[in-house]
Amino acid sequence: MGKIKYLILKAKSKGRSDLILNPDKPSLLITRYSLLLSLFAICCLLFTNLFAREEENKKEEEELQMIRIIPGDTLHGIARLYLKDPSRWPELLKYNVIKSGDPNLIHPGDKLLVPVKEIKKAMRAAYLIETINKVEYRPRGEVVFRPAQLNQKVFYEDTIRTFDYSYAKVLYPTKDVLKISPNSLVVIRPKEIDHEVNLIKGEIYARKARVLTKSATIEPKGESIFKAKVDKGKTTEVEVYGGSVDVVAQGKKIEVAKGFASKIELGKIPLPPREIKLPSPQELQKLKMDLTIPTTFNIPKIKIEDLGRLKPQEINIEKELETARKKRRKIIGVEIALDEYFAQIVLSGRIDEIKPAIGNLVDGRYYYRIKYLEPLTKKMSYSPVKSFLIDRKHEDVEVTIIYPPEGAVIYDEFVEVKGSVSGDVESITVDSVNVDIFKDGSFSRIIYLPMGPHDIEIVSRDKLGNTKRFTRRVVRKQKKRTFWEKIFGG
Repeated sequence: MGKIKYLILKAKSKGRSDLILNPDKPSLLITRYSLLLSLFAICCLLFTNLFAREEENKKEEEELQMIRIIPGDTLHGIARLYLKDPSRWPELLKYNVIKSGDPNLIHPGDKLLVPVKEIKKAMRAAYLIETINKVEYRPRGEVVFRPAQLNQKVFYEDTIRTFDYSYAKVLYPTKDVLKISPNSLVVIRPKEIDHEVNLIKGEIYARKARVLTKSATIEPKGESIFKAKVDKGKTTEVEVYGGSVDVVAQGKKIEVAKGFASKIELGKIPLPPREIKLPSPQELQKLKMDLTIPTTFNIPKIKIEDLGRLKPQEINIEKELETARKKRRKIIGVEIALDEYFAQIVLSGRIDEIKPAIGNLVDGRYYYRIKYLEPLTKKMSYSPVKSFLIDRKHEDVEVTIIYPPEGAVIYDEFVEVKGSVSGDVESITVDSVNVDIFKDGSFSRIIYLPMGPHDIEIVSRDKLGNTKRFTRRVVRKQKKRTFWEKIFGG
């Protein structure tokens, strides 16, 4: 306030009445000052958005998505579905360190890890943005349901199940929302365009999702609001509250408009639309808001301790286990997942089972937690979630050539090449011949040396297929014969 008075007095002294604050007329000084503040705020907002976008891109570079193999899957088919091009199936082998190049050698239950940046956007995750009471999910290719967690990712052909008095909402990549009513079972197929839901039983509310049931297919036309219900006899009922939908069954298609409904019995064509009583305008508005998420909506992030970039052999989970033992907790096992909600668990079991498998994980970000029983309550608990990044691209493959030294002069026609490699090296060749790597990382091979200079070529290959080439130049010379060798030969 003192600064404003000073500006008024200064304006008066210079005869600038246009700068004097007037409650009836905006001050030119204040207008300019507000403009500067506005420009500064816009710049700050742009900078913040740019920084947030860079952080999001950086995280996407680190993220992995798990693809569970189910009966009938082939690497060609998976590459076509997730990578858009079936000819890219060798990339699946590369990412997952699968030695066989035979695309038929994958089995139901196998898990493929693929960088999210390589997966086409149409096959990325949906999110479970609301859970009321008990809600469960079942990952693609598995038989056991798990407790669902708010904001967890839902992937292609994952199943959501609700119970009495429980609800759930799924947010598709299109920002469209699916509302799942109590006692329902649905299979989610998130896609960027033409996303689907397979309604096995129960009831859902949707706007744009294509709904598949045992007895019918429901295809919304534009902006629609409708309810689909499947009873125990697999009969499908459709009620339309906004727009219209096409209902297809047994080769017959009918259009169901706003204010009408249809019933489709299993194995029969749809019944003609019948008029229904629409909900009140207030109820319709609430339902519309339930099924719409603003484009600015973001999933809140959980704060998790990040252990940074680690080599597989540097990941020390034993320290966490020791802390749990000191608190007399019975340790059940360790879980390692691709997301903080543990919807994509890649490793689960005892530490002695998991530790060797960590070395085979592909580069990317992982999350882990310890599962144990509390000593007093005997209830299942988890340790705080921590994350780490495996990034072999930023670590040097260590190859040490012990013998022969650079520039060595060799008088024999054979020489033994000896050295050692780091744990990430999967194979090594000496002059194009594969050499065994012993448990301690050492290797050796006897090679023939032609007369004159010779570059010994050593090529290492890590588990991701990256290669490094080393050379060691030696010279073979004719050994000068001694006086006695000249007389007696040799």
